[in-house]
Amino acid sequence: MGKSMGKYFSDAVDKAIEDLYYCCDNDKAKAAADALLIAAKDGDGDACYFLSRCFSGSCYSWKYHPFEENEAAAYAMLHQAISLGSAAAVLGALRMDMLTPELREIMPFGSIKEAWEEILAKAENGCPFCQYMIGNTYYFLDIIEIEDHKESEFANKEAWNTWKRSEMERSIPWFEQAFSGGMILAGRNYCHYYQHGRGDYIPPEPGKEIPIMRQGAERGYPEWMYAYANYLAYTEGNHKEALPWALKAAEAGHLWGWHIVGDIYWDGKAVERNLPYALQCYEKTASYGNDSYSCRLLGVMYFHGWGTSVDYARAIQWLEKDEEPEYIKYDLLGICYLLGYGCQQNPARGKAFLERSKNSPYKSYGLGMMYGEGIGVREDIEKGVEYLKAAGNYGPAVEALKHYKKSLFGVWRRK
Repeated sequence: MGKSMGKYFSDAVDKAIEDLYYCCDNDKAKAAADALLIAAKDGDGDACYFLSRCFSGSCYSWKYHPFEENEAAAYAMLHQAISLGSAAAVLGALRMDMLTPELREIMPFGSIKEAWEEILAKAENGCPFCQYMIGNTYYFLDIIEIEDHKESEFANKEAWNTWKRSEMERSIPWFEQAFSGGMILAGRNYCHYYQHGRGDYIPPEPGKEIPIMRQGAERGYPEWMYAYANYLAYTEGNHKEALPWALKAAEAGHLWGWHIVGDIYWDGKAVERNLPYALQCYEKTASYGNDSYSCRLLGVMYFHGWGTSVDYARAIQWLEKDEEPEYIKYDLLGICYLLGYGCQQNPARGKAFLERSKNSPYKSYGLGMMYGEGIGVREDIEKGVEYLKAAGNYGPAVEALKHYKKSLFGVWRRK
């Protein structure tokens, strides 16, 4: 079956690009992938390439799209795309450092530049995705290999670096056009250019990325509503203005928006403090499975009963999902396992967690209970009392100290 041509690629691929990259709708993304699979089976090389991107991870699409990363499938689709003559696949493989000698051998182009010129023509004709690709060839200096430039062509090292700088600068108009045209991912490198610069070639210009974030937010792109809210909340400290953007991002599907909302209601400066609602917000983002920050906060809240009743089992559940090496996680897990709060008591595991932490009231309390009560170690009340005193005003430590007294001979005993 012949493919029906759209404005830039086939009809199927044009529609898939629109649903994958110009909006953030998971249902549309799934339908787009299904349509690409049908087109790929009919021999559409570009459909194979965009399927390859779906299998390549969240950095190549909207982070919440319903695609499982599959390196083998991604490479197989990329191989097929190039063999079928997808110019986009050639540039994509070059960008991912995957344009192997084997793929160069099978690509039906006389050179990489020939493929680049095909995408350039589509970019000049108004395709936002292709504008993004052309911008990337300048931004990452793939243009050096595309045009087969060498340092030896230039008078000296300085001239070579000046040329590279000027090529990088050529990325900006392309990113601007792509982003304005709906290519949401283009905003990432567009912002990065100003926020971080490009090595020794382009110095950062902090602040210039903010209008880009706001532009994306105002266009309704969830990724950029989140980024702008994040900037307002944590860089500017403007919780009042950040809140509506965070809510919009969250309600549009960017789950990390909920942790900004949660922080604002936890903090209680721009709104009335509401810990139960903050907890609900953290649970929405933590349930997705990639927000250690929210998992940690939930663990702390359930451990202390902040915004909810004390629930040590749920505290453990959330703290163990925290993938970052944070001391508070080790403190609270150590106490729970040491004392059997919300779990089967395991003094050895509790002690191991506490030893991974730094000095803190929690750690001192846990060690104080361990030695004072002889939990998993030989009882040493004096040592236990020293640790409990080191916990300062931490409530459970203060209470625990009430169970010990010094004898007339200066020996600490249990009351």
